[in-house]
Amino acid sequence: MTEPVKKKILSFDLDMTLIDDRTNRIPQSALDAINKVRANYHIVIATGRDLTLEVNHFVLEQVRPDAWVHNNGTQVHINGTCVYFRHFNKTLLKRLLEFGMEHELCVCANIDDIQYATNAKPLEPVKHILCPGKPISTDVMKLLELPVQTLGLAGNDADAHVLRQAFPELKVTPVIPNIWCDIMEPDVSKVLGMQKVLEHYNCTMDDVIAFGDSMNDYEILSAAGYSVAMGNAAEKLKEIADLVTDDIDKDGIAKALEKLC
Repeated sequence: MTEPVKKKILSFDLDMTLIDDRTNRIPQSALDAINKVRANYHIVIATGRDLTLEVNHFVLEQVRPDAWVHNNGTQVHINGTCVYFRHFNKTLLKRLLEFGMEHELCVCANIDDIQYATNAKPLEPVKHILCPGKPISTDVMKLLELPVQTLGLAGNDADAHVLRQAFPELKVTPVIPNIWCDIMEPDVSKVLGMQKVLEHYNCTMDDVIAFGDSMNDYEILSAAGYSVAMGNAAEKLKEIADLVTDDIDKDGIAKALEKLC
């Protein structure tokens, strides 16, 4: 029997889209729904997480994606092979780390399962997600010698405002309100990494059905042929989405896939 030709891509964000951050687990209903449609769709993860880290390997094992666009588009794997990797500008990185230490902000990056942070205390609310059981290092200048791609800011909205004022050239994007922001260079987005996937599968953004919940999904939901915002998504994301599904803990992924696929 000839296998069906896959002409569409299902793209899923992770945190609070596929993964419930309160438990750091993927609802079984979402996994079951993805398995039902994978014969007809390329399954792609598009996330701010680094899926090469041990702490995130469960995602690859459970979802079994065909490709993953991670670190907010600065690294791309297709069928397990890395096809794209981009480093954070070292001069800018040095300025960020020095500013974080001077102003007691928590600018951080996870490299080789070590969480480097300019201030460890604000990491507590997200430690179970970022580095459970793993060491935290404040020796952040070591990051200048390591392959950093994107950074994060653990802190509240006031901390994010301080960083944006000092670095207007960067994107400081809320992921978990008042707890976590992604820090990215201005031209970085999940769309950037998705282009590598589209080239591989001979598809366009019109062929993408993108799921997301936070502002680091804004570009990819805007560009996708069809967009789905979670019920728990940021209001600005809901405004641009073609479909607003239910919350993550109310089978939002399963309900949307049943309707669309």
